[in-house]
Amino acid sequence: MILELEPYQVIGLLITIAGSIWGAGKALFSRFDASLRERDDGLKYDLNKLSNQMANESNAIRKLDREILQLKAELPREYVAKADFIRSFTVVEAKLDEVYKLMIQLKNKEQ
Repeated sequence: MILELEPYQVIGLLITIAGSIWGAGKALFSRFDASLRERDDGLKYDLNKLSNQMANESNAIRKLDREILQLKAELPREYVAKADFIRSFTVVEAKLDEVYKLMIQLKNKEQ
């Protein structure tokens, strides 16, 4: 079977085939583009969410740093080191011992 076509029919057939290929390609690429845009929007949302979370954590870290610095400043005023307490208590005990010795001496002199 031989198919004979007029030139305008060949041109029309070629335009139809080219249009179909172009339309199918455009539909395929528009789906691909929509998928990429959706993925991009999802990534932007996740990045914004992560950015907000990092900002909150950064503020929390700054607050914690301030509290630690404040504690370091207050610690020497509020608390006594163990060695300092022992030294002070030893001095107090020595004074009490001297008072006790003095009381015994005074008692012995009275008798």
